Amino acid sequence: MLTMQIIIIGTGLAGYLFAKEFRKNDTETSLTLITQSDGYFYSKPLLSTALSNKKTPTELTINSVETMRSQLNAEILIHCDVFQIDAANKKIFFRDEKTQAKTLHYDKLILANGADTIQIPLQGDAVDDVLHVNQLEDYRIFRAKLAEKKRVAILGTGLVGCEFANDLISVGYDVTMIAPDDYLLKKWVPEKVGRALEAVLHQAGVHFHLSVFPKIVNKSTQRQRIQIDQKPSGSECESSSYEIILSNDKRIEADLILSAAGIRPNLSLAKTAHLKTNIGICVNSHLQTSDPDIYALGDCAEVNGDLKMVVAPIMQNARILGEFLVGKSPAIQHPIMPVAIKTSLCPIVVVPPDKNSQGEWTITAEGANVQALFYDNTNRLHGFALSGSCIKEKMRLMKQMSV
Repeated sequence: MLTMQIIIIGTGLAGYLFAKEFRKNDTETSLTLITQSDGYFYSKPLLSTALSNKKTPTELTINSVETMRSQLNAEILIHCDVFQIDAANKKIFFRDEKTQAKTLHYDKLILANGADTIQIPLQGDAVDDVLHVNQLEDYRIFRAKLAEKKRVAILGTGLVGCEFANDLISVGYDVTMIAPDDYLLKKWVPEKVGRALEAVLHQAGVHFHLSVFPKIVNKSTQRQRIQIDQKPSGSECESSSYEIILSNDKRIEADLILSAAGIRPNLSLAKTAHLKTNIGICVNSHLQTSDPDIYALGDCAEVNGDLKMVVAPIMQNARILGEFLVGKSPAIQHPIMPVAIKTSLCPIVVVPPDKNSQGEWTITAEGANVQALFYDNTNRLHGFALSGSCIKEKMRLMKQMSV
């Protein structure tokens, strides 16, 4: 008797959460996960707070791939590059860690292959030295290169950029933020909240270059006195650093450059299967793509026209899909899901209003403590952004929105 074969591409939060939810309902069906990474289970949101929480990259891992294989009763193929989906014949093609071409058959295919970092168009001889952190492997490289460095430039002032700036400045690094936006978190919060965070980070020592963009990144080698374990105190050695030339021709020196310009859904595999895509892979409320046997969730998916690249909706969608694939009729709910931005020096909680909402912000502020409420023309609350001590109003406002 043939059993159903379910293949999950990706072992990030979306892939593993779906596998866990599916196993709550079905412990026997063949489950295979395939990934480019080492298969460790970890929480991606914790990467941007690891320094202040005194966590090494190794300490961020929750379970090894061997533990996940056992817990999920699943085959997990690591260091594999899936390069094509043959939807007509229900096959995926990949290269294993020895770069040998292989094929797997599926009955149901789950795309949880995440998102790619947005590349800033840069010139100069140090473009390849600019770092990105989109997964644990990237973070290991970042932490290794951060050792014995002092000045860090962050390109971008979105959620990830602000969280890394907060983390780095909190443990003594010299941080500079560079972005074309005129205030922080522009895609997430009204200006008053972004300015409040900027003021707090500036007071902590962060330098800002806003309304400009980086053009050129060049290497610059200087001699400086640093102390390392293998050398006598005060020894002199070569130290590589970088010069960033901005669009206003200002020049910034940094020892390390982190690009945090955002992410965009990975559509490469979906396109080989000729699935319907927009910004993300288009799926319905049950995470089903334009092919009824292929599903997508996580950062790569666009659910009924919306991208939800944060943990709470990914958890919800993992539950829905885990129930749907065993024949249940999962409840499709639309709970209010606040996003907590992990800037401990000025904590922020936001429920962005729906993109189709018509209304305006009502804002009250006292220093870093800002309450921004988005009302429609009938005085109904559709969203909020809170900073500082105002975050204590979160539960009250969520109840008000749910009425």
